[in-house]
Amino acid sequence: MINDTLGQNTLVPLILRVTLGVIFIFHGLEKVAGKNNDAGASWAVRFWEQQENPPQDVLAKFDQMPGETEEGTAAIKEKIRQAYALHRTTMPESLRFAATQLIVAWGELLGGVALLLGLVTRVSAAGMIAIQLGAILTVTWAKGFSFGQGGGYEYNLALLAMCLAVFLLGGGSLSLDALLWRKRPPASPRVGTS
Repeated sequence: MINDTLGQNTLVPLILRVTLGVIFIFHGLEKVAGKNNDAGASWAVRFWEQQENPPQDVLAKFDQMPGETEEGTAAIKEKIRQAYALHRTTMPESLRFAATQLIVAWGELLGGVALLLGLVTRVSAAGMIAIQLGAILTVTWAKGFSFGQGGGYEYNLALLAMCLAVFLLGGGSLSLDALLWRKRPPASPRVGTS
């Protein structure tokens, strides 16, 4: 088995940081570079607009139904659109501001990069904790626990716990923090000749 020092100071923080970094970079890039997201200033608006409409790939499958007329297909699609409209949720008030959307989008992207590299690790983890708490309180709490049954908060809770572990552990010995802030032994005084 791996010795405790190697695991606790090296592998555990590295695994957590890399995993979280990849996840946050992915979601941050979606928000910053996504179509019509205005560099992250309107990602939430686009997200709620998408939730109001059935996925296009689902609607396209009705066009392939054998034996169905165009009118019948159009009627089915319209009923699905109406069903989605009935279950529309409103965007949380706090996310209506472009500044909030920018903070979340760029926070995830830059925080993810920092976690991946192990740079200002505890600060980055604290920022991600704040973002996950915000996501739980404003969006996913009302949907219940199960992510699979309606988009609940279990995923955010898992990310929150991982970020808390990184915050407590720090970046570990394989991080830029360790490289940049490593304690160097004091320089030995030069013995001069008089």
